[in-house]
Amino acid sequence: MSDKKLKYLFNPPQKEPQQLIAEFVVRTAIFKQIFADIQEDLMQHPSQHYMILGQRGMGKTTLLLRLKYAVLEDEQLSKWLLPVLFNEEQYSMPDLAAFFEHIAKILAEDYTAYQTLLGEMRTHEFETDYDQKAFEVLVNYLQKNQQKIIVFHDNFGQFLEKIGKTATHRLRNILMNSPYLRLVGASATLLEHTFDYKEPFFDFFYQIRLKGMTTDETITLFEKLAENEGRSESFQEMIATGRARIEVMRKLSGGVIRTMVMLFDVFMDNEKQDSFKDLEMILDRVTPLYKHRMDDLKPQQQLLVDAVARAWDAVTVSEIAELARSERQGLKTNQISAQLKQLVDNQIIEIEPRAKGRNHLYRLQERFFNIWYLMRYSTRQDKQRVIWFVKFLEGWCDTNDLKELFERFENNLEKGTYELNTVFDRALAYSMVENGNLYEEKIKILNKSITYLQQKNANTSEIKSLTDQLFHITKIGVANTFKLPKRRLENIINKLNSEIKTTISKNNIEKYLRYIEAQKAIETSLSNDLEDIMANNQLLPLQQIEEIIGKYSSAAQLMEFLYIVLKSNADQLLPIFDLQNSKTQSFIFVLFVVFLLYKKQYHTAYNLFEETPELKDRLKPIYFLTMEYLKDEYPNEYLKAGSEMQETIEELKERVKWFEENLK
Repeated sequence: MSDKKLKYLFNPPQKEPQQLIAEFVVRTAIFKQIFADIQEDLMQHPSQHYMILGQRGMGKTTLLLRLKYAVLEDEQLSKWLLPVLFNEEQYSMPDLAAFFEHIAKILAEDYTAYQTLLGEMRTHEFETDYDQKAFEVLVNYLQKNQQKIIVFHDNFGQFLEKIGKTATHRLRNILMNSPYLRLVGASATLLEHTFDYKEPFFDFFYQIRLKGMTTDETITLFEKLAENEGRSESFQEMIATGRARIEVMRKLSGGVIRTMVMLFDVFMDNEKQDSFKDLEMILDRVTPLYKHRMDDLKPQQQLLVDAVARAWDAVTVSEIAELARSERQGLKTNQISAQLKQLVDNQIIEIEPRAKGRNHLYRLQERFFNIWYLMRYSTRQDKQRVIWFVKFLEGWCDTNDLKELFERFENNLEKGTYELNTVFDRALAYSMVENGNLYEEKIKILNKSITYLQQKNANTSEIKSLTDQLFHITKIGVANTFKLPKRRLENIINKLNSEIKTTISKNNIEKYLRYIEAQKAIETSLSNDLEDIMANNQLLPLQQIEEIIGKYSSAAQLMEFLYIVLKSNADQLLPIFDLQNSKTQSFIFVLFVVFLLYKKQYHTAYNLFEETPELKDRLKPIYFLTMEYLKDEYPNEYLKAGSEMQETIEELKERVKWFEENLK
């Protein structure tokens, strides 16, 4: 990454306004929401104030800059509304009076009518209520010029900590009653001032939380970066095979914009590598930044950050004390709590606000910082936990990411945005993807593509090729749950035969239908055998269990079979799966735990993790989902999951819903 690119990455204000506007492709919906409110509000009365929350690198500063430039560009707004931007770090604002002085300095730089404002403020400098007098002088200038101001204040939380509670009360009173000043603040921490009813700003701001980028936002950002660097064609080639890599790293990094921009070069310059190598390369690039962050901490704080990082999941003060062996260092619990408060104030650690009871849960605020620490400064066992999580995401994202790609193709097909040759090429390519969990999607894509090409009077040979591919897929073992019904298949064949001159062998149809009947007979036989096993409480040899699994083509019946094995003898279940080396078998096991949750066998699923503790680290997302279903008994356990896992946990919930809707 070039020095210039790094400079802009960490200092967005140094970008030229037009460049920042042109490259602003993420957070567009939030920008439009806030700016529409700014345009509509003439500030005849005190306005609604905003607070934008998001961890480092989420785009808070860039969003504030974009709003400032939008106000300046608006011909009507800019006549009466003056934007004032406070930079992220303000070391010269120890009190509320300095806040108004800083506004005066910025206005004097941009508008000649305000060049004497600061001097007039300072005529009251040594009066006891200087902050109030400074504000009154500011309002007089605004009234005289028939103007108002909107302050875009980065790192607002730290400013409130500096000025203290008394000054914070006065600022709240000004913002609540004055129609001359509007505030859009930003903070990397959830402000205690906003959720503690004893604090001045409790329930005061309209809060907007910046979440990690979605898949679509990430691709849009990468497309813009590729366009800027003249590498659009190379990017399209990379994404054709590298979408799963991007998705793994997006989830691992929490979708933080700054981290993903740094990863863009890793993806583009190393097209053929796996996610773990991607992780190693990006860790090398962020090491100077993160190491500097650790070096800046006091020794006791380094000790506590080490303990929290090694825990990975959120932990209590007592657990931190145990991990840090703090008694040996002479640190008592109340001293640890005081140090943790400082680390929260400095945006290194965050508190889980949903935790119940008196014990707070603490975790590192920036989740990728946690992963960096585990990979660079922890034991081999700690590193292995990260590797397991990467492998989990690889197996999960390979399937989910391809499903999303297929859905996009279907949507574009319905909109009619493709050329005919593109429809044929993509349908054929997607149907050849080697992934055993995508039978349904392949069938749908081929079916819709055949219908689309037929309606457009496309080349008959292309339609026949797709039809042959449809038969090929079903013949090698489409899961019963996803199979085309017999009548539906015959209708497709009849329609094709009647409307286009394509010869489709009747023998092929008969072979396919015989295949379905034979498969059903096998599964009926297996089901009968399993009923006998259950009735006689038999234990199957491991080899026989594996052979039976290999015969199943129905995902639903496979889950039922595994459930029977578990109920008969739980010790026989886990040895079936090679969770260390096989992504497919790991995926099946995760799907089985999802199946247990669908059947409301929450404690059965929980016992799998309790009896084999290593599974908690191997399969963290599904473990935390299990604990969410048991939150009445373990109210804080599921809250320990970091944000890097939340999206995957939500996707697993969707799988539970799928079982509920399809296995009634």
